Amino acid sequence: MTVELIAFAIAGLAVGLGAVLLLGDLFPAPRPVTVLTGLCSALLLGGVAHIAFGDGHGLETVVCAVLGSAAMVSLLARPDQRSAHHPRHA
Repeated sequence: MTVELIAFAIAGLAVGLGAVLLLGDLFPAPRPVTVLTGLCSALLLGGVAHIAFGDGHGLETVVCAVLGSAAMVSLLARPDQRSAHHPRHA
C-alpha cells in the first residue's frame, strides 16, 4: 500500500501541475489550490479504489486515482474567464 500511496501522490501532483502549466488561463484559483486539489483527490480516490478492488490491483487503482484527480481538478476550471489572449470564436 505504501508504494501505491507514493504512486497516487505522484499522479496527483502530475495532474495538478499539468493543469496549471498547460491550461493555466482556465484556472483562476491560485496555483497551489489547483495542485493540492490534484494531490488530495488522487490520494483520496486512490484509497477508495484500493478498498474497492483489494490487494493485487495496483495498476487499476492508480488509473482510478488519475481519472478521479483529473475530474476533481476540472471542477476548478473556469473557461468563461479565459484571458484576452485566447479569443473566443462565435
